[in-house]
Amino acid sequence: MIHSSGQIFTGKAATMIENGIETTKDTDGYYRTAYKALCIAESPDGSDSGVYGPWVELAAAGNEDTFVGVIGDDTAPYANMDVEVLTDRQPVLGYGKSRSFAPGDVMTIERNGILSVIAGANITQGQYLKLANNGAFQPGEKSDGIGFAMESAKAGERFRATIYAL
Repeated sequence: MIHSSGQIFTGKAATMIENGIETTKDTDGYYRTAYKALCIAESPDGSDSGVYGPWVELAAAGNEDTFVGVIGDDTAPYANMDVEVLTDRQPVLGYGKSRSFAPGDVMTIERNGILSVIAGANITQGQYLKLANNGAFQPGEKSDGIGFAMESAKAGERFRATIYAL
């Protein structure tokens, strides 16, 4: 039995991940969601994550070698469900809400697709990407090997990018 396609799998937060799923209003008043980048982290207590995926933390500049993907917003597996808030088995986020993950929380991780992410610096459509701080992305070189921008964005804005599976 396969546990993951390698494009969507689960991970467990090793540290606090503030607004790992970030939802903000755009200039037209529509709520848009962006997902922060993650890197492999050491287990906080030496244990296995127990979720068929690694312990993770927010990505930071220069950590491309441990990059695993971005936080996803899937409902299956039900990793991103907030069962204390939601009782109707809908996706984790209510309309216009962001989501933080405490140490030990399980999350869906996505890669190898076009995903909404956050610019850590000004981005131009077609630029290759590398990691910035706080789970964001910045311009890089093809050799950085983590993705490229599908549209332009200013620092701090949401944009769509092709995020590679490493």
